[in-house]
Amino acid sequence: MSCHDCLNRRDFLTRSALAAAALVAAEACGDGQIGPPIVRASGGGDPNIPLGGPVVVVLAQKPALANVGTVVDIGHQRALVRTSATTFLGLSRICTHQQCDTEVHNNRFECPCHGSVFAADGSVISGPNIAAPPNTPLRQLAVTVDPQAGTVTVA
Repeated sequence: MSCHDCLNRRDFLTRSALAAAALVAAEACGDGQIGPPIVRASGGGDPNIPLGGPVVVVLAQKPALANVGTVVDIGHQRALVRTSATTFLGLSRICTHQQCDTEVHNNRFECPCHGSVFAADGSVISGPNIAAPPNTPLRQLAVTVDPQAGTVTVA
């Protein structure tokens, strides 16, 4: 039985290996971002506001918050900065460029995805390291201070 368009075993294995290599290369390209993947729930709203309910911070458990101007990562995509003896600034750690989670380094916010940098007050120091619209400042979050309990609640 003769088959003019049939593949022999060697051709089949060669083409399969090339196809597998192409798939691996395409997967390695990802979505064009460098850094951790972005996971956001759909359903509207501001994508730069952290999901979930408010976060309560016990000041005694975060000694760095005793210092005015120090950025403290409080988890849940939020950070807190003491602005005076009795006031605090709550900030979203979500980068306003493409919603990657920023990291707190050297008392500022640094985006691992595209290199944006934000000051301790959330203002933009430098935008993304790609041709894209400039960033806007990090979102400020509502803060409630309870001096009797020694807590700060960040929305």
